[in-house]
Amino acid sequence: MSHWDGKRIVRWQTGPVEGYPDWERIDCGCCAGLEWGGEEPRECRRCHEFGWLCRHKPTGTLALWPGGPLAGREMVAA
Repeated sequence: MSHWDGKRIVRWQTGPVEGYPDWERIDCGCCAGLEWGGEEPRECRRCHEFGWLCRHKPTGTLALWPGGPLAGREMVAA
């Protein structure tokens, strides 16, 4: 998951989801489950404080976990 190392944003590497060959775990882009900026820390509304999402490789569908609540779909360039 993304975090601030004092100089830059460090992102988590994309990797497989064990037991689900068509899914991969991707970095949400939030700061360790918290939304960037604002007056006070707030739970990320996209990943619900996980810090990562699961992407279905064939369709680009995003979910909190394979078979779990959907979290949108990645935009695909035409």
